[in-house]
Amino acid sequence: MSSVGVIKVCNDGNFTEKAIMPKSPTYVPGQEEPFKISRAKIEDFIRCPRCFVLDVKHGVKRPQSVPFTLNNAVDSLLKKEFDVFRSKAEVPPIVAVAGLDLVPFSHPELDKWRANFTGIRFVTQDGRFLVTGAVDDLWVDRNGVLTVVDYKATGRAEAVKALGEGGFYDSYRRQLEIYQWLLRRNGFQVADTAYWLYTTATQKQDGFQDELKFESNLVSHQGSDDWIDGVLDDIYANLSEPEIAGPGADCDLCRFFEDRANVAEHMGELIWKQCDNCGEKMLKTVYGMTAGPLPSGYVGMGCIVSNDDPEWLCPHCDSSPEADD
Repeated sequence: MSSVGVIKVCNDGNFTEKAIMPKSPTYVPGQEEPFKISRAKIEDFIRCPRCFVLDVKHGVKRPQSVPFTLNNAVDSLLKKEFDVFRSKAEVPPIVAVAGLDLVPFSHPELDKWRANFTGIRFVTQDGRFLVTGAVDDLWVDRNGVLTVVDYKATGRAEAVKALGEGGFYDSYRRQLEIYQWLLRRNGFQVADTAYWLYTTATQKQDGFQDELKFESNLVSHQGSDDWIDGVLDDIYANLSEPEIAGPGADCDLCRFFEDRANVAEHMGELIWKQCDNCGEKMLKTVYGMTAGPLPSGYVGMGCIVSNDDPEWLCPHCDSSPEADD
């Protein structure tokens, strides 16, 4: 992994150092080195193959979402809490109340497995991908079988005791299953049953008073990782194709761009297109006689021959037309 860079920022005449993360390398078809793909990127592909390929192969990133800083704080505190029971090899109270004989798992690599930029790692047998995923916690039974645990925090009127179906709930399920798959590929025995430790700020207090009251519950999931190898094959096929994949059926970002383009076109605004083959900006074709040179981004095509004459041409993939004299 590339090291973190540092730049100097001037603020009112004072220079301070600011860390900058390096850009993730893009996928190059035919590359020999396994391409690093995280659990989150696999989920991105499932949600929208088009956005995934634009990101991973062409470096077009999705707009960043607002970070869940409160959730991150709860996550950090839960890890500290369960590390106390880990050091004592004791069953945590919430686990004991659920009738489970599991203790937090100790391992020299645990800190790496829980870190976002390292995580548990496995190179697929075909050498195509280095798959990574950062777990929240692992518990172990007396026979050495691991149980995957993921912390979730939310705010609702009632505490979460079961997960719904579809949408982000299914992504939560796939998240656990990828962790199970990674651990098994690293030689560990892993239980099919995984758990979310779901902690809910139930909003039952009369006021805030700088305090949130949480109710925590264990929610189980019977995981299956049978789907993962097939999805990795689909990812490789999409990255290897010269064309960009189609949009996901429920991709809000692709739907936004399509709706925006339709409205802009209706209002007479020109939306520059990208080539589906190479991703480069295309040229707008202009037919008939022109009064002087065309501005950048346009190409003269001479007289219209048929209704099939193209509206756009790629300067790389299409043969360059000769300008009409």
